[in-house]
Amino acid sequence: MDEREIQNIGNYMASLGDVDTKEMNDINKEFLDIISFGMGGLGVAGVDFLRSALTKALDPEKAEESLNNITLPGEEMALGGGLDTVRSLEPQVISSFLINEHPQTAAIILAHLDPQVASLAIKELPEDNRTEIMYRLATLERVTPTVIRELDESLQQEFRSSGVVSGNKLGGVDVVAKMMGGLDRTTEQSILTEMDEVDQPMADMIRALRFTFEDILKIDDPGIQLILKEINQEDLLVGLKTASDELKEKLFTNMSERGAMMMKDDLESLGPTKISDVEKAQQKVIAVIKKLEEDGKVSVGGGSGDDQLV
Repeated sequence: MDEREIQNIGNYMASLGDVDTKEMNDINKEFLDIISFGMGGLGVAGVDFLRSALTKALDPEKAEESLNNITLPGEEMALGGGLDTVRSLEPQVISSFLINEHPQTAAIILAHLDPQVASLAIKELPEDNRTEIMYRLATLERVTPTVIRELDESLQQEFRSSGVVSGNKLGGVDVVAKMMGGLDRTTEQSILTEMDEVDQPMADMIRALRFTFEDILKIDDPGIQLILKEINQEDLLVGLKTASDELKEKLFTNMSERGAMMMKDDLESLGPTKISDVEKAQQKVIAVIKKLEEDGKVSVGGGSGDDQLV
């Protein structure tokens, strides 16, 4: 309102006497009807009216700042660009581009992530970047919707130009390991042998995923008995620390009665063991099994190598 309007209203307010409840209710109802049917000045669009009111009441810069700080209905759900894309990325990928962002920007991005994903991404950051970004995140308060929208759009543009989100993750060693499970032993061995020459660590990762400690359950009794003769008993003992009861029972039934009893006693008396040591022992047992499988002496699908059809 301008000064003249304010003065007029002030004069009327000063001259008001007592107003009874019924008259107040009638006035309120009439005012509500006017607004609802757009018969008055408030029938203009909400944002336009708000902009006009703020511009008249405040200086232009202050009015613009206030408008930028207002989140319109439904606006909080309008983000569908870069910030949504970030949520779908792997922590290692997130950290790789956070390194190149301003610490304040990186802090805002992390604030939009699930805490567990953010933690993994932070772990991947260099120490210098990590400390500065975490400080910014700790001191981060309200960020205007305008800044969030601009960041959302700019991140999406950056992702499109860099090709980070050009496609979905379709492969990986875990996928290859699952595919290997459907191959015959000769084909699998041939592929992994050739892969050893190109990238042995990768081939070893596939081998590790291809067969887990619990997969020993898939091996038949003659195969189990052969394995028990070849493996280090101490490795088996430690490896059984986290094994299922079903696997333990399968192994015990393929031992001599005395051997099974001794293994059970040793397992019960085995103290707390680091999970890393258990996994290491299991991998040693698996390595022996894989060697026996490569030699055609056992089959992880059931049946020893001698039972193969020729």
